[in-house]
Amino acid sequence: MGLNPFKKSGITAATLTLGAAMSALVGKETVTAEEATAANNELVEAGITGAALITPAAYDELEEKAGRTDAAEQRATEADQKVKDLEAQNQQLTNDLAAETERANKLAKAPGANQTSPVRTPGESDVQEPDANQKLVEDLHAKMLGEI
Repeated sequence: MGLNPFKKSGITAATLTLGAAMSALVGKETVTAEEATAANNELVEAGITGAALITPAAYDELEEKAGRTDAAEQRATEADQKVKDLEAQNQQLTNDLAAETERANKLAKAPGANQTSPVRTPGESDVQEPDANQKLVEDLHAKMLGEI
C-alpha cells in the first residue's frame, strides 16, 4: 500500500510504503507500547531515524520527568546562589574578624592594658551624692572593716 503524506500540501516526495505495523495504526485512537515499538522498527527499516512514535502514557511520563528536571535545575540554581551568598558572607566575616583582631591587638598594647588596683579612700563613694541609705551602708561597711 503506497501513501504520499505530502499529497494534500502539494509537496512532492517519494511514495512511502507502510508496513503491517504502521498500517495497523491508521485510524486507531489508542496505541499500545508494543504497537508503537513495532511501528518504530518499521520506520527505522524505511530509513526514518529522526523521528519515532510514542504512546500517550510514554509522552505523559516524559512530560512528568521534564517537570522534575526543571524543578531540580531550579533547586540547583538556587543552591548555587546560596553557596555564592554564603561564601561572600564568610569572606566578610573573615575580614571583620581580622580587623577586630588587629584592633584588639592595638588596644592590648595601649596604656591601661596593664592590671591596676584602684585605691578607695575610706569614707568616699563612687556615688556623686550619696543618699541616707548609702551613707548607712558605707558606715556599716567601714565598721566591719575596722576603719571606724
